[in-house]
Amino acid sequence: MSLLSDKIVVKSIKVEAPEITLEGNPLGANNLKKILDNVNTTAKGSDSLATNQTARAAGNKPSTKLEVDYFLITGAKVHFNGVTLPTLPDIELRDLGKGPEGITPADLTKAVLAKVTDETFKAVAEAAANIGKSAENLGKEGVNKITTGIGGLLKK
Repeated sequence: MSLLSDKIVVKSIKVEAPEITLEGNPLGANNLKKILDNVNTTAKGSDSLATNQTARAAGNKPSTKLEVDYFLITGAKVHFNGVTLPTLPDIELRDLGKGPEGITPADLTKAVLAKVTDETFKAVAEAAANIGKSAENLGKEGVNKITTGIGGLLKK
C-alpha cells in the first residue's frame, strides 16, 4: 500500500555475503571515503525541504521518501592489499526514516555506506593488530629457542 503514498515503507532488507574491496590508505585517501563523499554530496542536494518545495511548485514530483525498518548485511568479506580478512560481524541498522518525513534514497545509501565503511576500517585495524601480535609472538618464540639452544650448548 505504501508504494502509492509519499513515503514507501520497507519492512526489511537483507544483503548476504557482499565483497568489499578497500583500496588506498585506511587512515588517509581511499575508495570507500571517496564513495561516501560522493554520496554525501548527492544527499545534500536531494534532501532539502526547499528542493522538494521547488519541485512541487514546478509541477515535478519531490524526491521519494523511504522508511526501512530493518537493514541487515551479513557475511561481508573485506579485501585489502590482496588479503581477504575474516568475515565482518553482521551489520544491522534499524528504523531508518521513521517518522513522517522519512529519508531519501541518497540518505539511506549514506547511512548504510557509513556503517559499512566504519566496520571495514575496524576490521582492517584489527587485522593489523593481529599481525603485530603474531610478529611479537614469533619474536618471543625465536628468543626462547635461541636462549634454550645457547643454554644447551653451555651445559656441554
